[in-house]
Amino acid sequence: MIAIEFRLKISSAYSIRVPYSYQSARTYPLPAPSTIKGLCANALWRKEYENPIKLITAIQKASLGATSRAERSIVVSSNTVSVVDLSKKEGKKTDALLRQFAFTPYIDCLIVFKDGSEGLGNRVEEALKVSPVYLGDSESLVCVKPESISTVKTAEDVTEGEMVTVNSLLKFDCIKDKQINEKGVILYMQDDPCADDAALERYVAPLKQEGDTYRPLDCFSFMLAKKGLFIRGKRLQAIFCEEKSTEAIQKPKRGKKRKA
Repeated sequence: MIAIEFRLKISSAYSIRVPYSYQSARTYPLPAPSTIKGLCANALWRKEYENPIKLITAIQKASLGATSRAERSIVVSSNTVSVVDLSKKEGKKTDALLRQFAFTPYIDCLIVFKDGSEGLGNRVEEALKVSPVYLGDSESLVCVKPESISTVKTAEDVTEGEMVTVNSLLKFDCIKDKQINEKGVILYMQDDPCADDAALERYVAPLKQEGDTYRPLDCFSFMLAKKGLFIRGKRLQAIFCEEKSTEAIQKPKRGKKRKA
């Protein structure tokens, strides 16, 4: 196992579109796991010039997960990016398309590669040092601070029922206490797998929303709902829970009662 931790320096407002948002293209305040994986694949593509689809597929299969956090407040604003002229016989009608943008000086990210995939992790690390990357779309150019890149090669096994403390994005299913949002964190839907048929899942962000501003929490603690892997980096504390197998969630079939 190897975890790559790095810091993004944000040069301008970014927009990471929330899937299925229509009239107003909403943005995530923090990059989703799939965004971080795509960012790493983009950096590797710019350095090695391999097939980008091949690279993102390899990273998806090799990674245990990814997470992010903000050290300073995130400010979100809505802007009109275009006006669509919908011409009709009885007159003209215009429809303004709104888009949300966010800004914070830095975002810390972490991606974890499974056992046996350390080689790919090392390639990603080297690519992040030299490649320009985008956060959300090609208009949101960011850079990775080379001195911020570090690796973590050890992790701690944690079991169900243990109390853990993190400061980064995590799956809601990892939390046993479902009232966690009362502590100030926010919940939103994100897609983790980088695939066309990826399903949205609930994630917990260590942020407290105050109007259009998201203020980061230093950390928050909760009881773990299932086994996981705890990783402590220089700036991030993250937890990745084991996925339930298909057999574990299948209900046993009931047999028919015999007549007396």
